[in-house]
Amino acid sequence: MIKCVIFDFDGVLRNWEYDLFLLERLYGIPLDAFREVAFAPECVGPAIRGEITDEEWMENVGQILKKRYPDQDMDAAMEAWSSRIGELVPEVPEIIRECKTKLPVALLSNATSKLNADLKSLGIDDLFDHVINASEIGSIKPEPEIYLRALKITGVDSHEAFFTDDRAENVEAAAQLGFAAHFFETPDGLRGALHDAGVL
Repeated sequence: MIKCVIFDFDGVLRNWEYDLFLLERLYGIPLDAFREVAFAPECVGPAIRGEITDEEWMENVGQILKKRYPDQDMDAAMEAWSSRIGELVPEVPEIIRECKTKLPVALLSNATSKLNADLKSLGIDDLFDHVINASEIGSIKPEPEIYLRALKITGVDSHEAFFTDDRAENVEAAAQLGFAAHFFETPDGLRGALHDAGVL
């Protein structure tokens, strides 16, 4: 019996891909340049492990991009990027609220120190019973430790937890630990999986 539903953040609840696309076009930066630099493991890793702050991560990204694209106004581009919070994926907040009427819901994210501020800016800082941020734990998905910490925080066993994520390796890691794990592709697919699990 499922006693807690655990959601990923980026790619499940929030989408910011379009923001990056617009910034790259606006500032004349090659497509995917932000992603290639900012989300390279050696760059984002320390930020989502809590070794550096979100601000320090952004500064590092800016310095690398300035060296690669010296003719572009990277200071303005980075300032614009840091002010963006993305947008909520349609229907998913409603699904989470439906789940919350029946059992506890949690957020499990490989996020930086900016997570709580982003949740507040998006108007969903009260949506979850538990917010589990990798940068506060010091372990990231798909490492087992962060899932085990999530179970401890939510007070359930792995077979009592439903977990959804848009990254296959994170879903597989949860499944190996005994979670009811769902690979997120669409809100309808998520709703169907929650129905099959007896949650909705």
